[in-house]
Amino acid sequence: MKITLVTTMRNEGPHLLEWIAHHRAAGVSDFLVFTNDCEDGTEALLELLPDVTHVPLEEGKKPPQWRALKAAWDHPVVVAADWVACLDCDEFINLGNGLHSLPNLISQVDADMILLPWRLFGHSGKVGLSDDLTTERFTRAAPVNLLYPAIGSYFKSLFRRDGPFRQLGVHRPKQKNPERHGLPRIVDGSGAPVTDAVAGNEGQIMLWGQPIARGLVQLNHYSVRSAADFMLKRGRGLPNHQQKQIDLTYWVERNFNSVEDLSIACMAPATKTEIEKLLALDGVADALATSRAWHRARFDAVMQDPDELKLFGRLLLAGGAAHLPETVALDLVRRYGQVHGAN
Repeated sequence: MKITLVTTMRNEGPHLLEWIAHHRAAGVSDFLVFTNDCEDGTEALLELLPDVTHVPLEEGKKPPQWRALKAAWDHPVVVAADWVACLDCDEFINLGNGLHSLPNLISQVDADMILLPWRLFGHSGKVGLSDDLTTERFTRAAPVNLLYPAIGSYFKSLFRRDGPFRQLGVHRPKQKNPERHGLPRIVDGSGAPVTDAVAGNEGQIMLWGQPIARGLVQLNHYSVRSAADFMLKRGRGLPNHQQKQIDLTYWVERNFNSVEDLSIACMAPATKTEIEKLLALDGVADALATSRAWHRARFDAVMQDPDELKLFGRLLLAGGAAHLPETVALDLVRRYGQVHGAN
């Protein structure tokens, strides 16, 4: 079974190896990665990885993700796929109920499309950059049924390439005319069929106001990571809404640390095995080290901007810390002194 992930990346070098290894271990066979405006060595790293097709995007009027999805539908890697999903590099498929692979998940349902419900993960109190795995570092998440904000009920989708679909979409594929092709058979994260109202409305990308089914699968969404990671994300921007500000409001609406969720931990050993295989390939370890060094240098440069430094401090307080740990507070004081020329 050929399962293909389609994604768009910009300056994701430190994270992409884990993301690919995690999903490769889960049964993904091919990756179609579009990149734009990379400065951190992301593109060089992608070129070294097997079963990864890298496509640099040319300039265009529409946001990068929309241009990528339009081009991806007829790309040979997607045409040859049995199942397809469009995910971002901060989204990790988390299999439940004893499932070990995506083919295993697919065999459990009778469907053209499987909903992958988001679970928002917060910064778990982490401040700086780290080489540790995202899935092990950030284990605090939103409640299982987050009623507000609405983004807590968003979902992505894994779907059959030869199903009644006509184009890729950010959250779910665009559908063919139902009068000619019928409605797609769609199941939720527990494998139960969704209503015809949901199946027939390709614009519905959330299940707001109702319990979110996650018995078989959920999509761990690490949209903020650490405070330092978030500051770098601000510079990277969003691939589909470039005008949207990645600011304190964005942080507050996504940085949920309400409960601990370790359910993805059972997938970590297989992920680490795949990472070791990739690091053993010629040039991969060096390319990853180069990218990580770029990000550390970039963060230090960002912290030279007084406004960015002030926001960084506010992120830490907005993360629920009434009093910052002494080492963190002293580091902020030091940085403020450097930026403002104080002794």
